[in-house]
Amino acid sequence: MSIQKLGGPFLLLLACAASAAADQHPAAPSPPVRVGDVIGGHIHPSLARTRSGDLLAVYNEQGGGGKELLLSRSRDGGKSWSKAAAIPGIRDCSIYPGSLATLRDGRIVLHWSCYRGEGQRRWRVPQFSVSADEGTTWSTPKDLPLADHTLYSCLRHPVLELDDGRWVCPLYDRTIVYDPEQHTVAPFGDGRNHGMVPIVKTLQGTLISGAPQADSPVPVGKPGGTVRGLRSTNGGRGWQPLHALPYFGVAGYDLTPLENGWVVLTSIVYGVGRDDEWAFELIVSRDDGRTWDRPGAVIIYNPGRAIPGRGWPRTVQIDSEWLGTLFFDLDAEQPGGPGVFFVRTPLAALRPAAK
Repeated sequence: MSIQKLGGPFLLLLACAASAAADQHPAAPSPPVRVGDVIGGHIHPSLARTRSGDLLAVYNEQGGGGKELLLSRSRDGGKSWSKAAAIPGIRDCSIYPGSLATLRDGRIVLHWSCYRGEGQRRWRVPQFSVSADEGTTWSTPKDLPLADHTLYSCLRHPVLELDDGRWVCPLYDRTIVYDPEQHTVAPFGDGRNHGMVPIVKTLQGTLISGAPQADSPVPVGKPGGTVRGLRSTNGGRGWQPLHALPYFGVAGYDLTPLENGWVVLTSIVYGVGRDDEWAFELIVSRDDGRTWDRPGAVIIYNPGRAIPGRGWPRTVQIDSEWLGTLFFDLDAEQPGGPGVFFVRTPLAALRPAAK
């Protein structure tokens, strides 16, 4: 049975859960702030916090092969945003949006992929650009040096910077390590494909992967066993299944390590019997990714209807007290029409409930 047929009870359940969470945690997420207006398609926003504390949001105005990526900036923790401006330098590219990542030295890495075709063959070429001045200017785009591009050579999550300066790139069709000094790529860790999922490093040095299967088949095939997340304490050479993360749908989810050692999962509440997104929630791990407080999940966006476009929420830590989540909603009937939005959530909302 579809969630539309069960819509009333389901939405009441969400509302009751949100009310109960508010009773236990007086701190609550802020109302959504509109970052920018969009049209439709693969909007797929990316989010990063700069070394100085600015927030950068990058997205397509119209997906399905947009010709430019737009950047908006917030200097007040996501309460207000600058008018979007196109990132210069991207040429001859029908864009599939990618990700933003802040490196240890403060540089910002922007990734995206370009659709290509010749005859009946179709493929995507992952590209990146680097900013040394917090997104004001960008380097000339480079291709990731792949020898065998496929239609699934793309990524939607930030690269993970390793201790030696290389970047783990979780592409959909392979998980690789890119060496920016040598401009070379190699398989990551034990060589498995995690898929187009987040891979992060905790404050304790543990790696956590959002992989739903032990090895991801692309685009279809026999999965390598359901694991619902992976955890590695030896730099990716070996992984242990978590069996803890929720359902991984089309839009996936996001992982955010926090400065206090916690890890936050930005997850999607799906419809019953169908793959619609109906709400976004934050779920915290307080033990280095071993277990996740799903009963204490904090709903941060619930419009009371399906979220057209799937939202693709992304979360960063704003400061010691606040998290921020960026997403898009293509509902034409909402005030202002389709847009990209930002919600601030107090970290206090994720603290253990009082007993």
